[in-house]
Amino acid sequence: MTRILVAIFLFLATPVVAQDPTFGFSADDPAMNAAIAEARDTLPAFLDTMIGANGSTVEGVMLKVAVPTVNGVNAHEHIWVAPVKRQADGSFVGTLANEPVELGDLRLGDDIPFSQDQISDWSLFSPEGLLYGNYTSRVMYDQGAFGAVPFEMIFTPDPIPPGLK
Repeated sequence: MTRILVAIFLFLATPVVAQDPTFGFSADDPAMNAAIAEARDTLPAFLDTMIGANGSTVEGVMLKVAVPTVNGVNAHEHIWVAPVKRQADGSFVGTLANEPVELGDLRLGDDIPFSQDQISDWSLFSPEGLLYGNYTSRVMYDQGAFGAVPFEMIFTPDPIPPGLK
């Protein structure tokens, strides 16, 4: 029952789910870089499966995008976008799913263009309301970013959905 309540909360509070806590990592952090590499390795199969014939992502999909900062401390801010649409030229346009910190005038709900090379992670809700993907969020979890919430209340044990293997 608790898992269902958490799943309902997560589903109804999508901006909260997308709003990973702001958590700084060094550009050479080995765990975060490994997570990004793993997400990017699985990205082509994920996109092939999760983008419909009209170029739009299916419901429940988010992509984390590295966006150049505007006079920020960091070179890029990794931020969730959803929904996403693939353009005819292969680029993407997505809606910011969380409030930017270092992106100037951009705000939650603004559309941004980006390339596949900028995608650093992907996310999909399981039927139970848990999160597939979220490789970078799993590293953040290991660093304490989600407080005392048990891992199994947020993430699937295997980050890859069965249909992607």
